[in-house]
Amino acid sequence: MRLFIAREALDAHLNAAGDVVMPGVPPAKRLAGLVRAARFYAAWYPARWLSWSGWPKYAGLGPLATHMRWVDRTASRLARQQFHLMVQHGPGLEKKQAQLFRCVDIGAELFAMAATCVRAHDDVRKSAADATAIRIADVFCQQARHRIERLFAAIRSNADPAAYGLARDVLAGRYAWLEHGIIDAPEARHAEPERGAAAAGS
Repeated sequence: MRLFIAREALDAHLNAAGDVVMPGVPPAKRLAGLVRAARFYAAWYPARWLSWSGWPKYAGLGPLATHMRWVDRTASRLARQQFHLMVQHGPGLEKKQAQLFRCVDIGAELFAMAATCVRAHDDVRKSAADATAIRIADVFCQQARHRIERLFAAIRSNADPAAYGLARDVLAGRYAWLEHGIIDAPEARHAEPERGAAAAGS
């Protein structure tokens, strides 16, 4: 589902700026798309920086409010990151699947953090659990933060081009020597039944 989720995440950008970045668009339509994109991003991009995500937002969640505010800020950061990738790669972004998957994984971690905080707070509020539920949620969120930061770091610096080149060489058969001693040669597999038949005949 990662590609589907990534496509949905970029849908607003494609609607706003698709005519600008996609090849083969007539000049008049591209110009109209440029005006539409400028109008959209003049409001959208500053909002990703200026939206309030500090105290007292989510104060009702008690000790977990800090994590929820971090989720809020990081969701905006993720939105900006996706926009920057789109600007950098244009239509070629759809081929940068490793980068898109990292964005999707960040979104999944943020969702898990929010769901965990809400569930823990709700359990305590209903007296179905004591404060240990808050502690469990707190530890989970701390771990998720580290995973998210590693994913953001991997977007900035990674070995994707080298891995892509290596994969293409593997598909081209340039590393067939790795199969030696692991996969039997075809002639050896065909010879095995013949030896068995000869032994049975004797």
